[in-house]
Amino acid sequence: MTDMRTIFDKTTADWFAAALGEPTQVQKEAWPAIAGGKHTLVSAPTGTGKTLSAFLVFIDRLMKQAREGTLPRKLQLIYISPLKSLAGDIRENLRRPLDGISGGGTDLIDVAIRTGDTPQRDRQRMVKYPPHILITTPESLYLMLTSKSGQSVLSSARAIILDELHAMIDTKRGAHLMLSVARLDKICEAPLQRIGLSATIEPLSLAAAYLSPDPVTIVSPGMKKEVELVITSPFADAAKGKRKDPVWEELAELGYRHCQGSRSVIAFVEGRRYAEKLAYYVNLLGGDGFARVHHGSLSKEQRFEVEQSLRDGSLRLLCATSSMELGIDVGEIDQVLQVGCPKTISGTMQRLGRAGHNPGRVSVMYLFPRTAPEGVWCGMTAELARRGGVEHANPPEGCLDVLAQHLVSMAAFRGYEVDEVMEILPRAYPFREITREDVHSVLGMLAGDFEHDRDIPVRPRILYDRIHGRVEGDGYSRMLAVSAGGTIPDKGLYTVRTGDGVKVGEVDEEFVYESQKGDRFLLGAFAWKIQDISRDSITVAQAPLEGARVPFWKGELKGRDLRTSKAFGRIYHELQEACEKGSLVQALNRLGLDDAAADLSAGFIKRQVQATDGLPDDKTILVEHFRDQSGNAQIMIHSLFGKRVNAPLALLLQQAARQRAGINVGCVEEEDGILLYSYGEERMPEGLLYQVDPESVVPVLEALLPATPIFGIAFRYNSGRALMMGVKKSGRLPLWMQRLRSAEMLDTLVKDTSGGVSLEKAHPLIRETMRECLTQIWDPEGVKEILHDIRSGAISVREFHSETPSPMSLPLQWAQEAAVMYDYYPTTRGVQAAVEDELKQAQMIAAGKEELADVQQRRHLPEDAKQLHTLLMTEGDLTAGELEVPVEWLESLAAQGRAAYLEPGLWIAMEHREEYLLALSVCESEDGELLSLAKPETDTETVQARLHIVRRPPQKPGSSWRLLRYRGGQTAWQTAQRYFWTETEALEILDELVCREEAVESEGVYYHGKLYDRARRQTLKNRRNQIQTRPAASYEALLLSRMSIHAPSGEQLERTLSIFAGHPFPASLWESVILPARVKGYRESLLDAILAEGTFFWHMEEGGMLRFDDPENTDWEADLSPNLETLSEKEQIIYQALLKRGASFMQALKGLLEGESPHGILLFLLEKGLVYADSFVPVRQWLDRDKIKKATARQRVNARVMALQAGRWDVVRPQKETNGQEWERCFDRSIILCRETVASWNMSWQAALSVLRIREYTGQVRRGYFVEGLSGAQFIREKDFHSTVLALEKPEQEIKWLNASDPAQIWGKVLTHQEGKGFTCIPGTLVAMKGGNPIAVMERQGKTLRFFAGCPPEECLALMQLFAEDFRQKRIFAGLKRIVVKDYPAEGAGALSGAGFIREMQDYVLYR
Repeated sequence: MTDMRTIFDKTTADWFAAALGEPTQVQKEAWPAIAGGKHTLVSAPTGTGKTLSAFLVFIDRLMKQAREGTLPRKLQLIYISPLKSLAGDIRENLRRPLDGISGGGTDLIDVAIRTGDTPQRDRQRMVKYPPHILITTPESLYLMLTSKSGQSVLSSARAIILDELHAMIDTKRGAHLMLSVARLDKICEAPLQRIGLSATIEPLSLAAAYLSPDPVTIVSPGMKKEVELVITSPFADAAKGKRKDPVWEELAELGYRHCQGSRSVIAFVEGRRYAEKLAYYVNLLGGDGFARVHHGSLSKEQRFEVEQSLRDGSLRLLCATSSMELGIDVGEIDQVLQVGCPKTISGTMQRLGRAGHNPGRVSVMYLFPRTAPEGVWCGMTAELARRGGVEHANPPEGCLDVLAQHLVSMAAFRGYEVDEVMEILPRAYPFREITREDVHSVLGMLAGDFEHDRDIPVRPRILYDRIHGRVEGDGYSRMLAVSAGGTIPDKGLYTVRTGDGVKVGEVDEEFVYESQKGDRFLLGAFAWKIQDISRDSITVAQAPLEGARVPFWKGELKGRDLRTSKAFGRIYHELQEACEKGSLVQALNRLGLDDAAADLSAGFIKRQVQATDGLPDDKTILVEHFRDQSGNAQIMIHSLFGKRVNAPLALLLQQAARQRAGINVGCVEEEDGILLYSYGEERMPEGLLYQVDPESVVPVLEALLPATPIFGIAFRYNSGRALMMGVKKSGRLPLWMQRLRSAEMLDTLVKDTSGGVSLEKAHPLIRETMRECLTQIWDPEGVKEILHDIRSGAISVREFHSETPSPMSLPLQWAQEAAVMYDYYPTTRGVQAAVEDELKQAQMIAAGKEELADVQQRRHLPEDAKQLHTLLMTEGDLTAGELEVPVEWLESLAAQGRAAYLEPGLWIAMEHREEYLLALSVCESEDGELLSLAKPETDTETVQARLHIVRRPPQKPGSSWRLLRYRGGQTAWQTAQRYFWTETEALEILDELVCREEAVESEGVYYHGKLYDRARRQTLKNRRNQIQTRPAASYEALLLSRMSIHAPSGEQLERTLSIFAGHPFPASLWESVILPARVKGYRESLLDAILAEGTFFWHMEEGGMLRFDDPENTDWEADLSPNLETLSEKEQIIYQALLKRGASFMQALKGLLEGESPHGILLFLLEKGLVYADSFVPVRQWLDRDKIKKATARQRVNARVMALQAGRWDVVRPQKETNGQEWERCFDRSIILCRETVASWNMSWQAALSVLRIREYTGQVRRGYFVEGLSGAQFIREKDFHSTVLALEKPEQEIKWLNASDPAQIWGKVLTHQEGKGFTCIPGTLVAMKGGNPIAVMERQGKTLRFFAGCPPEECLALMQLFAEDFRQKRIFAGLKRIVVKDYPAEGAGALSGAGFIREMQDYVLYR
């Protein structure tokens, strides 16, 4: 127990004991850390005293200084509240300890609030007389940092408390706050002590890292709070009488009944509209004012009034949204109700904490689902809440828009240098990996560089000196930082005011557009009549409730994460099993559903099972094909993996449908599924989930993303946060205008390229919007995980056709119309074009040369002069010898006036003569001579004529294209030579065709667009049939990349032993070479532990070889008696004892040999491969047997003591034949099987070939010539094929040191050494690889260092630094304590010294 008197002054300790009694466990653990000046994260349920655990230490110090007369008039503590209303609560809650400790003299300690509501006079007083404790919000802290006076107040602070950390960690508001805190560290005398308070947050280690870059003390005592969640049906009496809205009327009745006998009740709902609706129906039962509402669109005055009414007990029912989840003090709450299913587990826990607020009390929540499916979701949410399975935090990283805002703020009243920014950023978690280049890019954006490059006039937000890295601000900078600061986006809401100017709240712009004067609507549980609608607000007067409309607001909900979604899927699987066993209602009861709710939900589940023959779950996806009422085809994909996975997956499936069937499809997605729908009666393709390549997920999403509404919305919000939308003027900026401005800005970031158009990806806002969509809103990695699991079979896909849609598909069908109506965002043609080009680049391959030659090959030649004239009309000009036709035909056509010859050597049809003269910039004199014309390069007629002779004229759509279509690919130089143009002129014409998508440029050659596409398709087809052979080094790089997996050490070890099971290696290699290279932080205890579990066992073979095997393949029936014939008498005694007794500890064998330990005999039997132990201790002792013989008596005794820890000994039994398993292991080890790789595993190539041929016929493996230097017949497993080919095409270039005897090192074993790069493949040799190529070697246990040719000095240094790191981590030369390099090249001295080797005489020494 923490003694308070060791931490606090006696006065403070006495007050606490008298007023509050025993401190909570949270306080006991938090106070010592906070008093010790440590950064502290306090995470505990609501009502456990977190706030006082943070404040009391500082109050005690301030009071002590005040009594001693040493308290300066300076700010010492800052408290950050996420809500302005919380700030007032905190000040009121501080009054009690301040009054109690001071004896009523509260003026000793000055506590001030600084929020947007703080009057100007109070702000001015704060500058003149700084408070000791400042309570503020993230936005107000930012504004204080933006001003000189604000910084002067803040600069004396010593500590900062961040309350409700869980509410901000996943948001840009939190990133904005953490950057403000990092800036505070810079202006204060020393970095502030940071204290974070959070109710529910996981993982704690991530939250601690987010709180501070320095070590953080985590206080999270196991105070498991008792909770009870009851789900009850709102449909018990729904059928009686005729009702306007039976579900909500029944919900209101349920809520009203729960209020009877209770003083104060909170009913949480999902959305502001539903809060108003519930309050309306409850007030019809209980009278006006019985229920009130609380949500973010009410004015602060309205919210304060409601909070006060709940606090003093005059309000019976509060209908609230998530605005009441945080710790606003509203006194004792008797009951918490939840209408509908909460969207998050953490939100459920927060809401649940409102009831039974104090420690020791049970928190009860009653959940009222509105539909039968929602009853199931409520039950699953309740179950995860009981288990405490809150969502894991996912803090945004990078946040270049927030960075931009702060960079402007920092320049508001004084300049700064980029170096100062780089000192600040590492102290804010979301910005710790921002590079100097990122900062320069953002500063360039703020200075207008991107607009100026396009000749777009724009006013710079900052003044940026790029030469000296200096940033200054001006009046515009200050105005921007103050007026447009913060992270909450402007959504163009209308202010609702009464006739005398009192603000009531805000309503959505689109709701106002659908309203007119005289309409009545609900807001704050009261009805209001619209009297006037202006540009910025609507004027209202109070009206009767009856007949008032419920307004709507368009919110943005974060999708469910994959971890929670999989947990939901597992519960669905349990429900299906219960359904099969006939115990479904009981299973739903266990989730918390009462009998009525369970019956309704059970009926829903049974109907779904009947329709789809099962439920989707975490391992099953159902794909349901059906047609809607209009006959249009639809596909319902029952994917329970959450909207963060389903939304991007839906986009990929849309693209797959377009590619496969050539049809456009629409989609809607929700947490539990995706609905794809066609716009006609076309049949929707099957197997779409298998058409999406997991490895193309990210590039395809990056290409498709800019044309989606979500990108447009995020870009608009980010532009506003980055201060790129200009100064916020007084009044409302309409949402449609914000959308238009943002779309126009995005359109300016589309640039022309030789291949078409693309977005300016280097622009910070494009990068930030991409990052936000692909990491915060979507989960592409989750999509890849799901797709890989589908391909590997870990997730099964059941696809079927049904006559009518199943019950689980109905909500998505209803969402179709809303998606079409409201998911609107303007996407300009430029952005659409950029998306199409990006998509092509993401998905296309370059056309092959042979394919291009094939599609451009001429199939027919003219047979007479008439056909030749037709060819000239169709194809354009001919040069001499270009076609094998008689010259007489051309002369005949010229004599008839049907063809003409122009000086560049061109034959043309006479009908094209004027066009060619214009294109060639020549004219004909009176005597027929051609003269050059001096025309400007931009002459429109000339340019058009030149375009026409290179491709078909637009006015003749039926004719074919000319030069590129019929003469094949052309370079700019060839085109210039043909037409006597300059190369620049030719290049301009060809690039223009590329921009028009009528030509394609590849490696400087321009091709006809359609021909190139045809060649590309043929190339793709050919590639499927013929794989390009890759260099041997690519294969080595592949093996190196597959040596280990990213997993805990135990899993890495198990995987390694599984792969190499059945194959012997020298016993000394296992723990010195093989395992350290593959197992992170390998240590002997890891191997001993896995052997003790019995997962594997080892045994010796002839020649000191050792192998591991799987006990499941043991032949227990084998006769072992022949082994006795080769043993000595003592060996027979021990061996027979083990045969008779089974596995035995060595102590149990002691009495068998009179006066002699069985240890030595066991080692002899071990060497013969007849016994083993369930640890690796005996093998280590056998390897050290010569050292032990020469050791001292004490060391030999220690060795015998260690032998007792070997565990049980047993006889080795033979393994059963498992050829199929052995071939799979061979593939795991070598990936590609051929004569050389099979031989390296001591197996017969003829036997392998017979097996592999059968597998090829059955589609299990693919055959080809993949790697140079290996035999022609090479095989890859089908499931490994695509990833292997990709890895061979793009070998990893990471440098890696490897023991030359390691099985993954194949030079000199499977592959012949590269010329000039030979080395001996023995354990004393290490080789450094890059891209599979040897670049250096350490021989003779490190005594000799050689760099192979072509290793630059910087690479030599890098690989020696890596060597030093690997050596210290015992990944290489694990048995050595030091490396002494005696022989080395002259150029290697610098690399050795730079890597930390110590020069001793002529040698370089590295100590472990």
